[in-house]
This record gives sequence, C-alpha cells and structure tokens, in this order.
Amino acid sequence: MEIRRYIVGVDGSVPARAAIRWAVAGARDRGLGVTLVHVADDEWGAVGALLIDEVDQDAEKRLGEEVAYARSLGADVPIHGEVRTGSPMAELASFSDQGTMIVVGTHKTGFHYGRAFGSRSLQLANLATGPVAIVPEAASRMRRGVIVGVDDTPAGEAAVDLAADLACDHHCELMTVRSSEAHIPFDPDYTDERRDWQLRRDDEARGFLAAAVSRARARQPGIVIRSRVVRRPAGAALNELARSAELLVIGDSRRAHAQLGSLGAVAYDVLLNLSSPTIVVHAPAAGARAEQPKTEGESHVIG
Repeated sequence: MEIRRYIVGVDGSVPARAAIRWAVAGARDRGLGVTLVHVADDEWGAVGALLIDEVDQDAEKRLGEEVAYARSLGADVPIHGEVRTGSPMAELASFSDQGTMIVVGTHKTGFHYGRAFGSRSLQLANLATGPVAIVPEAASRMRRGVIVGVDDTPAGEAAVDLAADLACDHHCELMTVRSSEAHIPFDPDYTDERRDWQLRRDDEARGFLAAAVSRARARQPGIVIRSRVVRRPAGAALNELARSAELLVIGDSRRAHAQLGSLGAVAYDVLLNLSSPTIVVHAPAAGARAEQPKTEGESHVIG
C-alpha cells in the first residue's frame, strides 16, 4: 500500500489540531502534501439562505485558521484547504481510496465520550475504502514502536504491509499480535482438556504470526520484528499493548472482501476504546492475497 496524499478533517477543535500535527509529520517523512477539509453540515440547509451564507463564511474563516496553523508547523509540507457542504463523515469518506490516508482527531476516550469528529470515527471507518487514521488529542511523545493486529483477511494482510512500511519510516520496532482466546465449543469435564484446547489455539496463532512476520520481512528486510500471542480478547489486548506505542494498525477484520457499512468486531472494539493513534486498513479493491512462504517466526504467549 503506497500512501500518496493526506486528507485531514478539521473542525476547529483540539483533537483536529492533533490530527493536523500527525498528518503533517507523516507527509513530511514521505514528501507529500496535506489537504485540510472542513465540512459545513448540510442540516443548516433547512433554516434559510441568509443563515447558510453566514455558516459558509464561518466555515471559510475556520478553515483559514487551520491552514495557517498547519503552515506554522514549519515542516515545509504543501498545505491546501477545502470547504465542503454535506454530511461530514460522508464527505470525508468521498476522498477515500487505497492511496489516501484520511486523518481525524478524537478525544482520548474515543466514541462513547468523544465529540465532533472524535464521536464519528466509527462512522468514517465504516464508510471509507482506504486507510483511516484516528489520532487522540493528547499523544505522548514518549511512545515508541508500531503494533499490528494479525488476522487472515485481505485487510489484515494489507495492515501488515502498511505497518511494516511505517516501522521502516519511523526507524522503530514492529510488533505483530494475534489473539488465541479459546471459545471452547464443548464443556470439558477435565482441566486437561481445556488446557489442550488452549494450547492448540496458541499453536494456531503462532502459525498466523509466522506468516505475518515472513510477509513483513519480505517487504521491509531491515526492520526489527517481535510477535506476541495473547490469551485475551483481541481488541482489549491491542489497546493495552498500544498504550506505549506510537501507532496501532488494524485491518477492518471483515471476513469477506471490502464492503461498506460494517466493521468487524475487533476493529469496532479497538475504536470504542482507543488508546493510541490508530490506523484502520481496508482490503484492497480486488481482495486478492499474495502467496506468502510459510516460515517459522519467533513468538511467545502472554496472559
């Protein structure tokens, strides 16, 4: 996946400023430009032409302030601005494709307690067809490393590819994570049966991680990669591990090819309880998977 441009949703809020800083830093590293988009919600269309004009003027003024802020960061990144009218998340999603990183800010506690763009990140991730970055308003500069959730979907493979690229760009370690949480389909009478079932799930998870490590190494041979099997729900484990990471990357975890309107359970859980800057990656349009060699990777289990 090659990122060719950054689109940032801005609304004058503190989280939007965090999204601007994150996008400008990423664009600087890649030699790209950033477009700031402010969407005037079209619900104002019901209150008359005069008020609509006032709203449009306010939108232009607010966008101008955000463009000036982005340019003040001094990163020598081309900054452009655009005002649109309509449903904010639908308008932002209309920019989405495999080469476009759409970035929005969120309040630290995510969907349940967020406001503005932060409260709508799930909607945007549902509507988008390309990667979406959701950036908390207060991200510690002490964070280090990229974490990627591993699954066997086309979106999961695309997430590994992007995470490997980002670890290379940031000169940091990549950690691949897979949950082996065992949903036992029977009621075992003996503890040994339950333990054996869990061990089989652990081995299966290690196999997924080995394939992901092989894929990441083939794409970015110079990066350091670690892997972990976790025995907890994937969403909760990823958010916990990501508290000290600079970035978490997840696939949308839908079981079929890319489709609009429904995130997988893991992506949904992660976004509800966001703990770090997080990128949701969707499956490539063709849904094709590259054949990857089966090699053994290094991993360990944490409870």
